Amino acid sequence: MSAPWRSATRANRETTLAERFTPMGSNCTLVQVSEMLSQQRVLVVDCQAAGSQLLELSWTSSDTGAARARLLKLPAGARVPPAVVRVTGITEGLCAGGVEAAEAWRELTSEAARLAPQPAPAVAHFARFERPFLERLAGGLSPLDLVCTHELSLRLVPDLPRRGLRALAGYFGHAVGPLRRGAAHVEATLVVWRHLVGLLEERGVTTWDGLKTLLAQPVERRRSRRTWPMPRATRLALPHKPGLYRMLRTNGDVLYVGKAASLHHRVNSYFRKQRGGHERTLEMLAQARGLSFEVTASPLEAALREPDEIKRHRPPYNVALTERERAVWFCSPDLSQRAPSPSATCSLGPFSSPELLEQVVAATRGAPEALGRGRWAPSRDVFTQGLELLRVRHGEVSPHLAVSGVLRLGTRLWMEGRRGREEEDDDADQTREWTPALVASALEWLAVRVALARRRARWLTRLTEASVVFSDDGVDEARLLVIDDGALTVETSVAAGTAPPLPAHHARTGLRRHEGFSVARFDRLRVLTTELKRLVAAKHAVAVCLGPHATFSSAGLDRVLGWL
Repeated sequence: MSAPWRSATRANRETTLAERFTPMGSNCTLVQVSEMLSQQRVLVVDCQAAGSQLLELSWTSSDTGAARARLLKLPAGARVPPAVVRVTGITEGLCAGGVEAAEAWRELTSEAARLAPQPAPAVAHFARFERPFLERLAGGLSPLDLVCTHELSLRLVPDLPRRGLRALAGYFGHAVGPLRRGAAHVEATLVVWRHLVGLLEERGVTTWDGLKTLLAQPVERRRSRRTWPMPRATRLALPHKPGLYRMLRTNGDVLYVGKAASLHHRVNSYFRKQRGGHERTLEMLAQARGLSFEVTASPLEAALREPDEIKRHRPPYNVALTERERAVWFCSPDLSQRAPSPSATCSLGPFSSPELLEQVVAATRGAPEALGRGRWAPSRDVFTQGLELLRVRHGEVSPHLAVSGVLRLGTRLWMEGRRGREEEDDDADQTREWTPALVASALEWLAVRVALARRRARWLTRLTEASVVFSDDGVDEARLLVIDDGALTVETSVAAGTAPPLPAHHARTGLRRHEGFSVARFDRLRVLTTELKRLVAAKHAVAVCLGPHATFSSAGLDRVLGWL
C-alpha cells in the first residue's frame, strides 16, 4: 500500500540574512540584468578543500549542464588529512595527477566570459565557503557575481529542518552521493537553483537584479515550531499495525527503510521532536515527502523483512543491515585458515568478521598484536608475563595456548557469569598502560568472545532449517514460520499450542547448510535470533523445532538463547 503524494506547504515566513551578497572584488561594477531568471544563464561553482588548501574546483553552466571538475596539485609537503579523504575520496595520489590552480581558474573564467552580462551571474551553495577561495584565485577583479542558494533557501523554504546541499537537493527529488565531490555538487546545486527560481518567480522575483534586491533586504528571524515536508495527513493515516515503512523522496527514491510494531506510532515519532535530533535524521526528514508501507501479521515478520528490504533498496540513511563492504567468513577448526566461502577445510562458521579470529590466532602465537597494534599493543615482555599469569589462573590453558584451550576457557568463564569486560579492561582501553594483570584479563575476555562467536555460528547454521510457532504483541492467533535453506518460506496462522513441524531438510549437513551463506542470510537469521530473544523475554509462547530431537519451548529456548 502506498500513501498519496501531497505537495509541501511553502511558507512565506522570512528569516535573517546572514550577509549581504556583492560581486567578488571591491572594484567590480555590476551590469544591470533584466533577463528572466528562468532564462538567465548562470555559472554554478563548487570548491572542495582541506582547511585553507583548495583540492578541487568544479563548475557548470545552466545552459549546458555539463559539469567540469579539476583536481588541483598540492604544494610541496602538503597533505590531505584522513578525515578529508573519508568524506571526499580525494587522496594525495589523486591530487598528484591534477592541474595547477591557475590553469583550472583560467578554464573557469573562460566559461564565465561567454555568459552575459559581466561579471557573470554565478551561484554556489554556502557561497561563504567558496568566496575566499575564488577571491584568492581571482587576485583582484573577479568575473563572477556570486550568490548563495543556501541563503535563498532560508527565505523560500524556511521551515525545512535542514538546508545543506544533500538535504535541499533531496527535498527537490535529486540524490547526492555520499562523497563530497565537485562534479556531483555542482549538478545538485544546479537542480536546487532551478527549483528556487520557480519559487522566486511565484513571489514575483523574476530578474537577477530583483534577486539581489531580495537578498539585500534585512529579514527577521522568528522562532517557530518545526514543520516538515512530509504531509501531516499522510503520516497520520498510517494504521496502528505492525509492518515496514519506507521514507521517500518526491522522485520515489527510498531514503530509509524501517520496521514497526505500530506503523502509526513509529513513523509519527520522527516528527514530534521540536528540539535536538540526530543530524542524519534531520537531513533525511528534510527530503522525505512521501511514504510507502506494508502491513505484516506480526512485529517479528516485519523485523525479518527489514534486512532484505534494506539490501534491495540500499537506502542512504540505513546504516545497519546493509551489505556495504561486508562478507561472512568461515575458518578451520583451529582458526588458522579463513575464507569468505565454506569448504571441507574451512567448515566452522559463519562469522561476521575475520578480525576476532585473527586476534585469537595471534594470541596463540604469543604475538602482542592480539590485543592491539603499534603503540596501542603491550610490549612483548608484558604480554609474555600476562600469558604466564593466564596459565597460572586457568588450568585448561596449555603452555602453548592452543585454540582448543582458549575455547574451553571462554566457555567456562561465560558459564561462571563473565558477561562483559572487567572494569580494569576498560581502563586499559583508555590509558593503554598495559600490565601483566591487564593482559591476562584482556585475554580472558578475548576467550569469552571467540567462544560466543563459535556458539552463535553453530546456532545460525542450525537455524537455516527450522520451524517456529509463536505469539506476539497485537496478534490474535499464533503464527507459524518455516525457514528452509535460510529463507522464510512459510508464514501462516495456526491454533494456539500447535507444535512446530519437523523441518523438511533437517538432515542437511553443516557443509550443505553453509553453501551460499550470504550476508543477507546471516542478517536474516541473526534478526530472527534477536526477535526470539525478545519474545522469550516478554513471556510470549514460543517453540522452535530444528530436528527430530531438537524442539525447544520457551523455557528451553531461554537457556539456549542466553548463550547467544
